[in-house]
Amino acid sequence: MKHANDLFAQAVSQLIELGEKARKEREARERKASDRETIRVKRKEKRAHVRLTEREKVQLHFNFN
Repeated sequence: MKHANDLFAQAVSQLIELGEKARKEREARERKASDRETIRVKRKEKRAHVRLTEREKVQLHFNFN
């Protein structure tokens, strides 16, 4: 009976390790996806700002002429 108890304890510890490893991988993927979204948003904001400044330049050019 002692042998079965040892096997069960080993199996439980292996399952816990696998679960922790899967959780860490999932969290890493989520962080990576979050970082990509943040980068995407910043790029959009930067492009919008550049477009706005280009429009302002054109408007100023027409106002002075």
